[in-house]
Amino acid sequence: MKAGKLFTSVCLLLVLALVLGSCGPAPTPQAVEVTKIVEQKVEVTKIVQQEVQVMVTPTPGPANPYRPDNLFEIADKLKAALAGKSAPEGTRLALVANILVPFWTACNIGGSRASAELNVPMIFFAPVKQGDLAAQVSMMESLVADDYSGISFSAISPKAVEDIVAQGAEKGTNFITMDSDSPESERYVYIGMQNYTAGVAAGEAAKKIIGKGKVMGLVGFATAQNAIERIQGIKDALKGSDIEYIDTLYDDADPTKALSNAETTLTTYPDLAGFITIYSYDGPAAGQAVKAAGKTGTVKIVAFDLEPETQKLMNEGVIQAAIGQRVYFYGYLSIYTLYAMSALGPESTMTILEPYLSGPNHDILDTGVDVVYGDQLQLYKDYLDSIGIASQ
Repeated sequence: MKAGKLFTSVCLLLVLALVLGSCGPAPTPQAVEVTKIVEQKVEVTKIVQQEVQVMVTPTPGPANPYRPDNLFEIADKLKAALAGKSAPEGTRLALVANILVPFWTACNIGGSRASAELNVPMIFFAPVKQGDLAAQVSMMESLVADDYSGISFSAISPKAVEDIVAQGAEKGTNFITMDSDSPESERYVYIGMQNYTAGVAAGEAAKKIIGKGKVMGLVGFATAQNAIERIQGIKDALKGSDIEYIDTLYDDADPTKALSNAETTLTTYPDLAGFITIYSYDGPAAGQAVKAAGKTGTVKIVAFDLEPETQKLMNEGVIQAAIGQRVYFYGYLSIYTLYAMSALGPESTMTILEPYLSGPNHDILDTGVDVVYGDQLQLYKDYLDSIGIASQ
């Protein structure tokens, strides 16, 4: 009997040993390393959130006078309305510019950021040949034929696009304009600065930095709504002043022709006091001509827009003032507005925008203008840095 109990005890001990052996060794510090990896993942997530936030939020520090708080507010209102809502599957959006120049880079960046935040496809188009109206119309025809849900465009000719906009609207494409309006077309809203007001601002800047004498205007298109309105604003601002606005020379959006126009003006009017350059590349063209003629500081320049070469010439004292547009928001707000029109409907979207609209038909979202003088350029660049763009 005792031998049987002994045998049973030995068997139990062997079984227990086998069970313990199958459990493997005791836990090791590897469990601590797994915890560290999890912590690292959490930290990376925080960094990504900060990077996204920089796109739409100013950097810490004193308020910058060039930061357009109202435009950030509009973006926030659209985001709040879209919370938990999605556009129909297959929604695609487009930005169509009127000319392929650095001016539009900020718009493309703004549109791309909005499309990334909304997770919606977006395409940016601009005519390869400067100011090619037929090409712009063809691009819009292709987008309508491909059933794009929304298109924001800058019209080379406001009348020339009316038919394609009407055709697209009938198919369900939503249209808005930016930079250069087509007010008689079936677009819902214009996003951009009030071009007449911007022209007045340019005229006031000319009175401040030029004072008196003959001034020539340089611009791209005679038919573009933005050019027409800016020129009228300039002329009205200069009425009764000591500045004589001689004429406006057109270059069909060709920087080479703009340079030639500036050179011819300097030869024809040796007593010229200054230029007011109305399209983004016209400022650098006039600056190049003035430098070559050895008239830096004698012939002064008020430019529109602050593309990289314009900023460089301002630092050199060749250009004394510039009228800045909020081009980044042309793209950013266009994509958010078009997406909202697909997700919420055009009427609901316009209701969200309504408090910010102006104009006789209450269909203009005025993004405002920045008047930047040479000694304020760094402050303006600080604002651009805060939203991650170099120029606009």
